[in-house]
Amino acid sequence: MAKEKDTPSNEFKRVLTVAMKTIAEDPELSVAFGNEAPWLAGNRAKLPQVGNELKASDIAVVRGLSDSFALRLANHNDKVHARYQPQGKNARAVYEAVEQARIEALGANAMPGMAANLGAMLDERYRRKDVSRYTDRKDAPLDEAVALVVRQKLTGAPPPEGARTMVELWRQWIEDRAGPQ
Repeated sequence: MAKEKDTPSNEFKRVLTVAMKTIAEDPELSVAFGNEAPWLAGNRAKLPQVGNELKASDIAVVRGLSDSFALRLANHNDKVHARYQPQGKNARAVYEAVEQARIEALGANAMPGMAANLGAMLDERYRRKDVSRYTDRKDAPLDEAVALVVRQKLTGAPPPEGARTMVELWRQWIEDRAGPQ
């Protein structure tokens, strides 16, 4: 098998894969890059393809995704999670979103660089979803607003600019019900 050409993007992928394995504490983690949506299943991850241009904004987003996946592998327990998982669809969505915010806050609080990467990833996610267009709470996803409020409580980081309007539609309702907790 021929060795892949040593390009800046291939070096970035190699280093990112090593970083993910280290953060996840899983040397068997399999990381691939492609044009389909990013995903994590077991100890296999798919990240967005990176070109040879290596734009800083693209690098930060891919690093944020890789950090998020690696943190989940390192800090999530499926058995404990399933034990406390609520039954209702909306309650389950909020529960999942809060768990991801908790996991990402662990990394963001421990490493400023990781906090920046996760912030870039979230900013890109909410810009793509165009959640700033929501003007009524009934249109804005509660689970995502709760996750961003929890993230802010745990890290001190405000919601990404593109999601601030969505969060503010829900903030008072969330604070009235869960503020002290």
